[in-house]
Amino acid sequence: MSDKSNSSGGSLTIAACIMIAVGGMVGSSIFTLSGVTYGMAGPGAIISWMVAGTIILLYALNLSELATTFPRMGGIFVYPNIILGKKQQTKDFAGWISAWSWLNCSVLGTAFSAICISTYLQEFIPVVKDSMALQFIIPLVWIFMGWLLNAKGISTMGKANQILITILMLIFAVFIIVGLGHADFQNFNPFVSGTMKTQGVIAGVPIAMNAYGSIIAIASIANEIKNPKRTIPRAMASAVLLTISVYSLILFTTFGFAPVQDFIADPSRQYYPLLYALLRGLNGKFGWLIGLIPLGALLAISNSMLIMIMDAGRTVCAVAESGFLPKKFKEIDEKSKTPVFALVLVAVVSAIITLRPDFIWLMINTGSICSAVTGAIIAFTVIVLRKKQASGEIKNKSEFQVPGGIFFPVISIIAILFILIVFYFGEGGAMSYMLAGGYYLIGIVIFAIRQMVKSK
Repeated sequence: MSDKSNSSGGSLTIAACIMIAVGGMVGSSIFTLSGVTYGMAGPGAIISWMVAGTIILLYALNLSELATTFPRMGGIFVYPNIILGKKQQTKDFAGWISAWSWLNCSVLGTAFSAICISTYLQEFIPVVKDSMALQFIIPLVWIFMGWLLNAKGISTMGKANQILITILMLIFAVFIIVGLGHADFQNFNPFVSGTMKTQGVIAGVPIAMNAYGSIIAIASIANEIKNPKRTIPRAMASAVLLTISVYSLILFTTFGFAPVQDFIADPSRQYYPLLYALLRGLNGKFGWLIGLIPLGALLAISNSMLIMIMDAGRTVCAVAESGFLPKKFKEIDEKSKTPVFALVLVAVVSAIITLRPDFIWLMINTGSICSAVTGAIIAFTVIVLRKKQASGEIKNKSEFQVPGGIFFPVISIIAILFILIVFYFGEGGAMSYMLAGGYYLIGIVIFAIRQMVKSK
C-alpha cells in the first residue's frame, strides 16, 4: 500500500463534509427501519436509536483519530492494514476483513435503498404496483443514476447531495412541527412494548446502527478534504449529533401519530411508518403534507444511496491498490479524479442483489452484524495505534486524539459485543449469524486465494 498521505487535503470544506455525512445517514433507514424497531420495542425504540447514535459517536471519534493520522482514500481498509499485526500477511488480512465487513454494509445498503425506492413508488403509482417489470427496473435505474453522479466527480456528487439534503431537512421540519401539534401521547404508554419489549430495545440497537453507518464516508474521502486533520473530527462529531437529534424528533413524532399495535397487526406498515403514521394521525387534514412524505423518502433514500456508492467505490479502490482485486479497479479517472471502475463494480453488484427483493430482511440483519464488526475492528485499531505510537513503532501522530486514552475504544468494543450477543437471541438472530458467517467465510476464501496467487 502506498504510504502517501495528504496533510493539506483537497477542496471539501467542513460544511460540505457535514452535509455528505448527514446525507448518507439520513436515508432509507429512518423511513423503513424505524418502523421495524417500533414493532419490536414500541416507543422504547427511541432509546434504541439514541444508544445506537451514542455508539456511533464513539465510533466516529475512533475513526477521526485514524483518519487524521492517515488521511487517505478508502480508510476502512487502510487503517487496519497499516496498524494491526507485524507481518505483511497479518496486516493484509486485517485490512481485508475490515473492508469486507464494510462492503457488506455499503453494497447491501445500496441495494436495500434501491429496493426501498421501488417499494415506496408502488404505494403511490398504481402502474408500478401492477408491473413486476417496473419493480425490477426502477432499482436498476436509481443505481445507475447514483453511479453516474459519482463518476462525474466529488464536486458534482457533493452539489447534488447538498440540494437533496437541504430539501429533505425542510420536509422533516414541516413534518415535526405539524406532527408534534397532533400527537397522541397515550401512544407512549407503556413506553416499552412491541413484540419483544425490553429485549426489543436492545435488539433494535444494531438495526438502528445501520442508520448511522455512513459516517464512515468521511474517512473514505479523507484525501479529498480541505485541512483534513482539523476538519474530519469536527465534521464527524457534528454530523452524528445532528443526526441523533433529527432522528429522535422524527421518531417521537411518528410514534405519537400511530400506536404500536397498528404496526404489529399489519407488519407491512413497518416499512413505511412515517407515511402510515401521518395518514392515521391527521385524519384527512393537511393533505398537502401527505404528498411531502413520499417525496422526502425518495430524496432521503436516493441521497443515502449516492453516498454509499461513493464510499464503497473508494473502499474497493483501496483494496485493489493492495492487490486483492484486479488493478483496473484502482485506476483514478484523470478528469473526474474518481475511481470510476471501482464505482462500476459497486453498481453492478448492487444491481444484481436488487433482483432478489425478497431477501430484504436478511440484508438488514447481516448488514447490522457486519456494521458492528467494522466498528469493533476500528476501535481495536485505535488501541493498537496508541500502543505502537508509544513504543515508537509508528511515527505518525494526529492533532486529534480520542479523549481518555483507550477508555472510549474499549467501551466501544464492550458495547458492540454485548449488543451482538443480545442480537443473536433475538428474532431471526441465529439465521442472520449463519448468513454473516457464510459471508465472512467467502471473504476468507478470497483472501486465501489471493495469498496463494501472490506466493507464486
